[in-house]
Amino acid sequence: MCECSKVHLFEVEFKLDGMIVVPTHKNCGFALDEKQSDKFQKELVKSWGFEAEEE
Repeated sequence: MCECSKVHLFEVEFKLDGMIVVPTHKNCGFALDEKQSDKFQKELVKSWGFEAEEE
């Protein structure tokens, strides 16, 4: 798992892990942890101009 303190929207790439696509930090090469993935997803939805759904 990625141990980086900050992961920006443009530092994430997607790689295949078997048959699953995993968001990966470009700088360290490790998959994002759950907290980082949630933050990345919110930033991505916001950058697309959609409002995040409240659960």
